[in-house]
Formats: sequence, C-alpha cells, structure tokens
Amino acid sequence: MDYRSAGVNIDKADGLVDDVKRAAQSTYTPGVLSGVGGFGACFAVPPGYKEPVMVSSTDGVGTKILLARSLEDYSGMGFDLVAMNADDVICAGAKPLFFIDYIAVGTLEEKQYISIIESIAAACRENDIALIGGETAELPGMYPPGEFDLAGFTVGVAERTELLDSKNVQTGDTVIGLASSGFHSNGYSLVRKVVETAGLDLSKDYGFGPLGKALITPTRIYCKVLSDTLKKFGKSLKGIAHITGGGIPGNLNRVLPKNADAEIDTAGWKLPPVIDFIIEQGGIDRDEAYRVFNMGIGMAVVCDSAKAGDIRKFLTEKGFESFVIGKIIPGEGKVVLK
Repeated sequence: MDYRSAGVNIDKADGLVDDVKRAAQSTYTPGVLSGVGGFGACFAVPPGYKEPVMVSSTDGVGTKILLARSLEDYSGMGFDLVAMNADDVICAGAKPLFFIDYIAVGTLEEKQYISIIESIAAACRENDIALIGGETAELPGMYPPGEFDLAGFTVGVAERTELLDSKNVQTGDTVIGLASSGFHSNGYSLVRKVVETAGLDLSKDYGFGPLGKALITPTRIYCKVLSDTLKKFGKSLKGIAHITGGGIPGNLNRVLPKNADAEIDTAGWKLPPVIDFIIEQGGIDRDEAYRVFNMGIGMAVVCDSAKAGDIRKFLTEKGFESFVIGKIIPGEGKVVLK
C-alpha cells in the first residue's frame, strides 16, 4: 500500500511545481526576498514609510466555484479570489503588497489546477501584487474528484497617519459607487437556488449573453485604481466600503461614524441585466436583494462633496464607471435606502 493507493499523487503534484513557480515569479515585485519554494515567503516593507502599518485580509470565493465547475471554466477564479482579499485591504487605505493562496482538491486535475493558478497570477500581475506562496492540499475523501475550494490571504501597508477612519466622514459628504461587473463573489447560494427552482438553462441567452458565462463573470478588482485615487486626492477621500456579502446596507455602514447615516438613492444607477434577471426569476424581495447582492455597486467611496466631480472624472479616465449614489446625513450610523 502507498500514498497513491490512498488517493494522493505526490508525483503529479511535484511535476506541477515548475508551472506554479513560473506563474508566481511573473508577479514578483521589488519587495520579494524569497517566494514560492521555501517554507515561508519573505517580503520587505517598502521604503519611505515613517510609521508603516500592516493590514491583512483573508477570504474565499464561495459557491461560485460550483458554477465554474459545472461550466468547466476557471479562468476568472483567480480574479474572484484576489478581489475578495485585496479590495478589503484597500478599504483601510492600504496598498496590497502580496498574496498567498490555499487550494484544496479531491484529486489533482492538471488542467483545472493550472487554470486556477494562472488566473490568480494574472489578477496579481494586473494589480501589482506579488504572489509569493501558497498551499495545495489533495484531500481525497473530503472532496469528491474534481471538486475544490479556494482561500486567499493578502497583506498591505499604509502610513499610520493615512489610515482611513470613520471619524473623518461628515454630514454633507458624497457617496460614489463604482460599477460592479456582476454578482462578483457573493450571494451565489441564492443565485444557484433561483437557477435550479426556475429551471434556467446556463447555456441560454436571456438577453445578455449565455446565462452561465454572465454568472461567472470575474469580480472586478478596484484596489489599484483606489490606491491611485488616494494618492491623488488624499484626505478628500474619507471612506471606502467593499460591497460584498451583506450588500450596500451591510458594508457601507462599516465606514460611518455613529452620528451619521448614508442616504442612498437607488435610482442613481441601473442594475446589471443579469442581477435584475435573477431577482425577477426568483421573485426576490427588494430589501432581501439589497441585503444579499451588490446590486451593481462593487465599491462605495465617501468623499468631500467639493471633490466628487474630480474623483469621478479621474475614475472614468482610469476606465472605471461610477455614479453619485448618495450623501451623508445626520443619523445613527445606518444606511438608508430611498
């Protein structure tokens, strides 16, 4: 009896190491001291910080993986994974520095595995984040053959005096919403339930391209453009909320002081067609939809109202669509949907 007879193929895993190293090394930035291959990766804090503060995040992709698996398309999984982590870190005002992944599989499938790794590397490259390590666990008996799960870990850095703090948010400030690319990576248990219950065909075009393709559209990553926005506009940008699980009400409230509310005008933008379609097909209540889905807003930025126009112009120049979606009013730290 050997390890392979128990369901773990060490030789196959070892044979993929060079592919993983090549993908990771394509993301390396000057701070990488040692990356994939050792027991621990080393990264130097960038120079120029007087009082550097490290900001960390960890998250996964959730049941969106099941749709990707059914469609055998993993090309967006890395963007989903990196986004869920790096876009949390930027909410503190920190620039993401490096990323580490954890992939658990039932049986290591080469094509599937390489597609996931290359997707993670591509997302890191596009956002100047170094992929410096990770772990792949082959767990027969825990996951059926072909099934897998993903988790990621990000660390960023910020100057202590430049960390975003809710105490800087004031009545009269403007809330800008950055357009999402779709559902991103949240609410998929409900999405899949709607698809199943309504008998929807993932290969059918319901007016916005094949449904399956629309549902696995990669999560848009905002950390790079928001890092640039912070550099340009400084203290005029007062808060950033990553709109993930909990929607706008459950995330924007996290950047509000206790004496202010965010009043959101839901007529200020249009729902992405695929989100509108799933809500309609599932007969999902409006309040429930806003509590579960991002509703077309991937990030919400609170800023000085005098700079809102300039910030939106800057975002447009960088290729990011945005909307004025609300304002800060006296209140109790809540999000009020109009």
